[in-house]
Amino acid sequence: MISSIDGVLNINKPPRLTSHDVVIRVRRIFKKMRVGHTGTLDPLATGVLVLCVGKATRIAQYIEAGEKEYRAVMRLGVTTDTLDADGRITGRRAYLPLDRNKIIEVMENFTGPLMQQPPVYSALKVDGIPSYKLAREGKAKPLSPRPVQIYNLELRSYDDPFVSFSVRCSRGTYVRTLCSDIGEALGMGAHLIELERTRSGHFSIQQAITLEQLENIDDFSQIRNLLISVSDALGEFPQVLLSEKESGRIQHGNQIACPANHNETNTFFRLQDSSGRLVALAKSSAGLLKPVLVFSESP
Repeated sequence: MISSIDGVLNINKPPRLTSHDVVIRVRRIFKKMRVGHTGTLDPLATGVLVLCVGKATRIAQYIEAGEKEYRAVMRLGVTTDTLDADGRITGRRAYLPLDRNKIIEVMENFTGPLMQQPPVYSALKVDGIPSYKLAREGKAKPLSPRPVQIYNLELRSYDDPFVSFSVRCSRGTYVRTLCSDIGEALGMGAHLIELERTRSGHFSIQQAITLEQLENIDDFSQIRNLLISVSDALGEFPQVLLSEKESGRIQHGNQIACPANHNETNTFFRLQDSSGRLVALAKSSAGLLKPVLVFSESP
């Protein structure tokens, strides 16, 4: 039995599994330990799915907050109720093949801050019930648009009716919705047919391990070596070194002054003591660092 393991796994999710399916298979490996995922991927999607094991589940929401990168393929001229290839076809529209530059021009209109309406077939809850469950019962309610950020949107190839593109975006962005909206802007509709998440925060597809690789490891020490420490998992956040006095204050939940070279507001920081131990994750506000997670022992 595997016990006393805490850390983060970067899994390359295969197609046709839900994120929860992946969690269940990893829980079998780690026996009765807690395992949770960050940044849900739809069954159709593949790529980076970050899992937190043991005490690392405490940091899941902070890992999930990072920006994402995807490679996607959409099909023009066909719309579906789920906005992807897993859904029921709701329309087919005739059109003339587009000039590549026209697609680039329309995509440029979808970069920057946007208000995006989530698909009704999503895990977002309406009155405590997942929206997709209501949609399956024919009781779907339109979800309120939410602010998202598209940092970069690049056409990779166009072989009518298929458009391949890459996107770098904020947490909460639905690439399915992006495909549908681009299709409507082009005047012909579209739906997502392939999606691979290539990066989530600082976790990349190049460093991800497959489920099969993980399940075929028998050596306890090898499994332990695959786990990313809590400190490294939070590595995208700037580091602040604490004095002994500051470390004591933070461990008791008190605020400390933010260093002059770290005066950003609403930014998270890793606070470490002189030995390099991660003491806390803190958020800056009005020149102060307020701990949001305090670690009683080295995570």
